[in-house]
Amino acid sequence: MARLRGGIVMVAGLSWLGRLGASQATDLALAETAAREAAARAEADALRARLDKLEAQAALTERYFTEAFWSALDVAYEPILAQRSLTCIVCGHTDGRNGFEIREDRCYFGGGRLERYVCPGCDCVFGPQKYLDLDEAFVGKDYQVLYSRYAEGDTTANELRAFRSLQAEPGGRYLDWGAGGGWNRTLETLKGEGWDIVAHEPNAAGAIAESGAQVWDGVSGGFDGIFSNNVIEHFRDPVAQFQAFHALLKPGGKMAHASPCYDYCFAFTRFHSVFLLGRSPNILAERTGFRVVDSERDGEYINHVFQRV
Repeated sequence: MARLRGGIVMVAGLSWLGRLGASQATDLALAETAAREAAARAEADALRARLDKLEAQAALTERYFTEAFWSALDVAYEPILAQRSLTCIVCGHTDGRNGFEIREDRCYFGGGRLERYVCPGCDCVFGPQKYLDLDEAFVGKDYQVLYSRYAEGDTTANELRAFRSLQAEPGGRYLDWGAGGGWNRTLETLKGEGWDIVAHEPNAAGAIAESGAQVWDGVSGGFDGIFSNNVIEHFRDPVAQFQAFHALLKPGGKMAHASPCYDYCFAFTRFHSVFLLGRSPNILAERTGFRVVDSERDGEYINHVFQRV
């Protein structure tokens, strides 16, 4: 009920001027809040633009120095390769550069010229020699740089397929070699099915640990099986690696290594150092205490199962 008091209209106990003042104060507060939010958004946008620019500069610098390093190595290796003997990393066949068929590619990841060699002794393709000559510490850092910006696609289906090819027995213990950096669901799936799976990923170990998977300690063996997908082509010394697998497996244990690189494909990266074509899977097995007991080819999915003998 409105009434007149001293020339001022009173409404429900509050003067008209009082209500007007409260409304103005609310509008002012809202305007100040909107201004602060707009300033915060502008500051965040500026910071984001600055970070994007720094990220682009860092990527450009990384690319520049990567390409510069490998270009310099290519120049240095040309006269070296003309004089040195080359040895197949699968069968040990040794000859001069001219004794091998040469296949050339360019590295998509800035690694320069990729010169690889077809072995007449076992049919594998190996190289580039400049990458095979590097020590493990440098190669490890090279992978770390790669995976700081690059992630593989989801390979769950093919990894599970490789595991199933082992015809695993309940209660067995199995090693996922090259388990990935969190870009697949293999470990989660197999753990959910009740399998005892131990994971190993030398180039993304942190991601495996964060996933809660059981991580291989680098020493223990006694595995009933080992499996991998898109890994075997990365072995720079496949004989030594297979010998290490032999020591990790129980007698009669099996391992499955699936990879499209049993054909000469995906050759555009320096990280692929061996392509096990033709006779080479069997020759590698014979040299390291294994035999090939099963093989499957379905498009790019190619898998060989090796059994310890």
